[in-house]
Amino acid sequence: MKTESKEQRRQRMISEPLLPLIIKMAIPTMLGMMVTVIYNLADTFWVGQLDNKSMTAAIGVAFSFVSLIQALGFWFGYGSGNVMSRALGAKNDTEAQIISSDGVALAVGAGIILTLIGYPFARPFAAFLGGNASEQLLLYSTDYLKIMLLAIPFSLFSTTVYNQFRLCGNVKDAMIGLLIGMAANMILDPILIFGFQMSIVGAGWATLIGQVLSCVYFFIHSHTQGNIPVSLLYVSFKKKRLYHIFAGGAPNFAREGITGITSVALNQVAAGFGETVIAALTVSARIAAIGYMLMIGFGQGFQPICAINFGAKQYDRVKKAFWMTVKIGTALMIVSAVFLAIFAPQLAGLLSTDLEVIAIASLILRLQCISFPLLGFYAVSSMYMQNVGQYFRALLISISRQGIFYFPLLFLLTALWKQTGLYILQPLSDVISAGLAIIIIKKYRFPNVSIRENH
Repeated sequence: MKTESKEQRRQRMISEPLLPLIIKMAIPTMLGMMVTVIYNLADTFWVGQLDNKSMTAAIGVAFSFVSLIQALGFWFGYGSGNVMSRALGAKNDTEAQIISSDGVALAVGAGIILTLIGYPFARPFAAFLGGNASEQLLLYSTDYLKIMLLAIPFSLFSTTVYNQFRLCGNVKDAMIGLLIGMAANMILDPILIFGFQMSIVGAGWATLIGQVLSCVYFFIHSHTQGNIPVSLLYVSFKKKRLYHIFAGGAPNFAREGITGITSVALNQVAAGFGETVIAALTVSARIAAIGYMLMIGFGQGFQPICAINFGAKQYDRVKKAFWMTVKIGTALMIVSAVFLAIFAPQLAGLLSTDLEVIAIASLILRLQCISFPLLGFYAVSSMYMQNVGQYFRALLISISRQGIFYFPLLFLLTALWKQTGLYILQPLSDVISAGLAIIIIKKYRFPNVSIRENH
């Protein structure tokens, strides 16, 4: 029964009409990304109701670390999931099972080690992440960070298995797993923060409990509905498999990891301008993520189609799916930019009650909307390169937006224009990174198939 389900899934990827297939695959992944955004927004929203900008800034400080942990989860999840999907495309279920086990073992092992090492050093770590702007900020950041450290093994497990589900074509179960954690987080946030008067610590516990519930769901459902079962019995750390996991997931790890590193640098630079600026950057980043993560979700609907068809050597179908996804994604980003620019003050007001924070966050958000239309091509290009096994090209695109260009621009722009430099940092980095993606895509060719779109 399981084999038939996998084969039906494979046949759907390689034979159904592309437009309805992409949309069908994208809707659950877009919902999944919205779940991720809500995870990130939930704590900021409820803590923002406490009318304490130090607590709001503390969420932003801790999120730098959360981004680094998510980077590890995407590394193991994408790395193993990409190989699993290609193996399923080639009808090699045994190899898919082994790769799944390897990815989960790496994720859980890394999570336990990081928790044990990091917890005793939570306070100095919070200071390093940018929580040293004031003693109050450092206190709140440390309290919240301690709980995030406890959540690491659960976060890595759920993120890894979520991506394995999604990349193997089971976007429905992947989305439901995240939705369960999000729902628990949203329900528990006000109960723990206000009902039990736990303040920012309550927000942290709500997130941790949500992660645990997601893990339980993913483990149970991995053994049903034609999924690859999560098991450590098939672990086989051979050199070739580890290469594909680490190299295949490197673009995602690099993108998310560099985002975390640059967030730390951003917080450290912004600390020189005070807690208000840190809080405004936190609020604007959460809101901007709504539009961009929707685009990421849409692109993720393309990924199993791309990987499975590439494994089945349906190269022309991959090419058509790529351009179709880029066009729809660009239209989506234009709509998102218009909406966020118009309602920037109202959206910022949902996450903060401080008028100065709202004003600065609205300005930053509107400036970021300028480059939004370019992010459709940028995001899908990186995914495409990764799914066809062009790991270095995917890595180069992935780290350009928040690393290659963002990091030096952070110091250059703030040296030239102080706070204003922080406000224009992201849109300028987006424009340059999109240009690099265009160059890389133009130079790549499929085996015997041109990537250029046929008109």
